[in-house]
Amino acid sequence: MRFTLLILALIGAAVSTGCSSTDYNPTTYDYFISREDIQQKPLKKIILATVNVSGEPTRSVLRDSVDKVDGMVEDYLEDNGISLAPNHLFNNAWQQALLTFGNFYDPTTGKVDRVGWQKVMSATLQSLQAQNDIDAVVFTDLIEHDVQHSPGMKHYARWYGVTREPATEGTTSSVPTDFNWTQVIKGASLLITIYTTEGKPLFSSRGGIDTLHGIDSRKSDKGFVRRKKILSRSNNIEEGIEIAFHPLIKMKNYPGKAAPVAAKAGAEPKASQP
Repeated sequence: MRFTLLILALIGAAVSTGCSSTDYNPTTYDYFISREDIQQKPLKKIILATVNVSGEPTRSVLRDSVDKVDGMVEDYLEDNGISLAPNHLFNNAWQQALLTFGNFYDPTTGKVDRVGWQKVMSATLQSLQAQNDIDAVVFTDLIEHDVQHSPGMKHYARWYGVTREPATEGTTSSVPTDFNWTQVIKGASLLITIYTTEGKPLFSSRGGIDTLHGIDSRKSDKGFVRRKKILSRSNNIEEGIEIAFHPLIKMKNYPGKAAPVAAKAGAEPKASQP
């Protein structure tokens, strides 16, 4: 009997250890949150920015997914008791600021004039202050960046809190045994940045969404190809949104560590500031 109990205990320990190692993902982003400011003035009504906080346009491969992701962000915020002001209020203020200060982005070089960006951003936020009921501006940058699949048994790719299996194109999911898993491919993530209308940073974080490359089983070469359907899985987008907003909106099964010591009000976030 004692031996049987010992075996059961060991099995239980192995199962619990396996679950915790599966749930925990060390790649979660080191978010910034100004808890003191948010506690003093909770976010009841926000406006979703119609531009990226980086000042750069969304990469072409992701542009068709922007409206879908933003729509799901809006639903997520409303489901959690945060109301939204009409987007055209931000867009009108932004366009007026561009007319005043000029365009700060050079499409030929891909560079952003930071001084020009700051003037346009400050003027936009100042215009939004006239809307007395808007507590904050939320930027939702959809970004493309490098990711890598693991050469291990299941070849997972992990970044910004998510774990993704290799995507396959074609009728079969079989992959050659000598496939080069160490190739660098592209992934998509959601960057959330929140400011008050006075330009004070409140929150910044990121959540991974999905890979943009897969394996085409119909081709003989051993390389990744651009996926035909980009960000087509809504559950992956939902997971990325939940991770990106945590702990501002607490995610039930957050894959990262427990919350760090609260940041002091006015601390510098990792995103660009107006």
